[in-house]
Amino acid sequence: MKTERLLAIIMILLDRKQISASRLANILEVSVRTIYRDINSLSEAGIPVTSSPGVNGGIQIMDNYKIDKQFFTSSDITALLIALESLSNTISPIQISQTVEKIKTLVPTQFSEEIQFKTNQIVIDLTPWTSNHTLQPFLEIIKTAMDQQRLLYFEYEDNLGRKTKRYVEPYRLVLKEISWYLQAYCLNKNDFRIFKISRIVDLQLSTEAFIPRAFQAKPLGKEPFFGSDFTLTTLKVTHKVKEQLIDKFGQLTFSPSNDPDKQIVHFPFMEDEFGYNLLLGFGNQCECLAPIHVRAELKRRIEKLLEQYQA
Repeated sequence: MKTERLLAIIMILLDRKQISASRLANILEVSVRTIYRDINSLSEAGIPVTSSPGVNGGIQIMDNYKIDKQFFTSSDITALLIALESLSNTISPIQISQTVEKIKTLVPTQFSEEIQFKTNQIVIDLTPWTSNHTLQPFLEIIKTAMDQQRLLYFEYEDNLGRKTKRYVEPYRLVLKEISWYLQAYCLNKNDFRIFKISRIVDLQLSTEAFIPRAFQAKPLGKEPFFGSDFTLTTLKVTHKVKEQLIDKFGQLTFSPSNDPDKQIVHFPFMEDEFGYNLLLGFGNQCECLAPIHVRAELKRRIEKLLEQYQA
């Protein structure tokens, strides 16, 4: 990660000429102390980066500076290209494409074929299987708002279907599994909030700017699915469901059943909406054998669903 960050610092300085250490730390999501350590590393590597104090001071790089092609190894450049090209279909494809071309100019001629070969060996495709025509425009609007420090206005629908108007200061975009999230300061709630992009409606970029406040980037995620109060269930599942369970939860212990097309697994189950919806989502490819109360609750939900379609 340090190599990518050093290159990012150079690219930012070449583009903006001067920037404060605090702003640079916010962009790269590290501490100001880390930024100064990186600046020292760049200086020791012979890159003319300096810092000046005062209100109008900041970090800058010598005019007309060009990166020495020997500064990055072929492995460094390969890693950078793989990471950048994985984002080409998500955020600012034109800008990322231009950045990729700039990085390719750092490749010594004798290594160009080797790096191209290695880059093609690993493909990270972050695009979903199904198309969401509003996602890309929303990401572009949010990125513009963050770059220009402008407020965003939108309508937000929570997981219970309740809609509220929100006015926010955008600070961070996060891709978690297959979903995008916005971490922002909500002026309606006077606190930092996390918004799922797919629940945002009528996103508008305000002309009003904001002064960034202290933002501590925190990992986005829930508590582990297998909490301390889980219920151990016995499931009979098809090979397809087995594969899905392993993909989502890691290795589980499976054993043969009396049906050659299905296997038995003892699955740590959380008795909440997510847990029940997970099992019901497998349809007739998953049967809960025990405990009785979980099986009964699944049956009750299935019968309620059946009533809905028989009405």
